[in-house]
Amino acid sequence: MKSLILAICLAVACGAVQAQKIFRVVQPDGTVEFTDVPPSNRPAEEIQVRPMNTTPAVAPARATSTQAAGAQGETGYSEFRITRPADDEGIRSNAGSVDVDLKLAPALRAGDKIHLILDGQSVGGGRSTAITLTDMDRGTHSIQAVVKNSDGKVVARSNSVTFTLQRTSINQPQRPRPQTN
Repeated sequence: MKSLILAICLAVACGAVQAQKIFRVVQPDGTVEFTDVPPSNRPAEEIQVRPMNTTPAVAPARATSTQAAGAQGETGYSEFRITRPADDEGIRSNAGSVDVDLKLAPALRAGDKIHLILDGQSVGGGRSTAITLTDMDRGTHSIQAVVKNSDGKVVARSNSVTFTLQRTSINQPQRPRPQTN
């Protein structure tokens, strides 16, 4: 209720500010001032404020129920995405392992398998939606998952996620010894 009253007050106040007159006053030293109250000791020029440009908001297009049903009918999966790691996430793992979690709805059909694509190369497949990648090099990697049917045809493709693996390097240079005076 308080929010509604506040919103109404703000709307009325904004309209009132828009309706006021604005005056331009030139000071004796040549500086220009703009005010909503004209001074009585100097001439003031009323400024005609143009109406504010507005653009109506465009509602985002939503898939109709027939489009959504058609998309699911083609692949059989209404949702397939990587939930972990998050996009642009930094992962600290000195062992070089990264856990990948997938969201798949409905459940994987008989004969279908999930294949992971790491940096453009297939890194194996299976039926689990929780996969651990091991012995990965440090650096930035991209990963995507696909569902393939028994014929090897891709029937669903997940979002692509980029992450950075941070590992300790064994090639770190020696730190200089502190100097004593």
